Amino acid sequence: MLDYILELLQDVSGPLIFQLFLIYCIAFLIGYVMKLRQKLTLSLESGGGGGGDETSLPNKDQVLNLIKTRRSIMPKDLCGEILSDEDLSYLLEAANWAPTHHKTEPWRYVAISGSQNMLDYLEFLEDWYSTNRENLTSDDMTKFDVKYQSLKSLLPANASHMLIICMKRQALPDKLLPEWEEICATACSVQNIHLALTALPGWGGFWSSHTWCKHARDSKQFKEYLGLEEEDRVFGAFILGKVAPGKKFKSTRGPWQDKVIMRTNIE
Repeated sequence: MLDYILELLQDVSGPLIFQLFLIYCIAFLIGYVMKLRQKLTLSLESGGGGGGDETSLPNKDQVLNLIKTRRSIMPKDLCGEILSDEDLSYLLEAANWAPTHHKTEPWRYVAISGSQNMLDYLEFLEDWYSTNRENLTSDDMTKFDVKYQSLKSLLPANASHMLIICMKRQALPDKLLPEWEEICATACSVQNIHLALTALPGWGGFWSSHTWCKHARDSKQFKEYLGLEEEDRVFGAFILGKVAPGKKFKSTRGPWQDKVIMRTNIE
């Protein structure tokens, strides 16, 4: 770099003071470029600044408004519009930044979209219940049949995606954490999806625990169908889509003071 500067100055005529000033300007410019390059390298190495500049963070009111705006929106209130691949990636990126003890990252998802794929999913559940009818009560079968017929008409027509919520029980080969910790991490991942979805204007969804098909949900065959191991868990599906025009939703919560015991010096 220094040889290049000296070669450049050989072609510069004028007083010595002018040449010295030019050297100063070039050196300053090189130093500034190198500093920018160093900042860019550090930013890329840190994953784009996760934790980054505080001025880029939403303020307290914005965060609380997002949380309080989140709603559970059922398939009957969706209109069938399909979420873009870019926005789906955004939701799954949000899901991937859930808190995780020992960084096991146990959450797993099976993303299903398209009318036929959703029908295939529901038909697998129907086949399972038909095959295992003898081991189930008539009440179990009735509950499944009623819900199945309802979802068979609603989901393919109204929903954009179903994200089947799974948990890898042994996410790392050398660590087996208490199951409740891994369940909590997975639940936090789902909450991240729901909050990120709330930030997309006009989109919504809800977490179906799949209680209506719980016998199939917890079966070995269902885990094999999803590509899971026998010890893994399934916690239902997050169903999402575009909210039908004109739909409005509201909710309430009791005051937090009724649910918290304060043992502090704060008055």
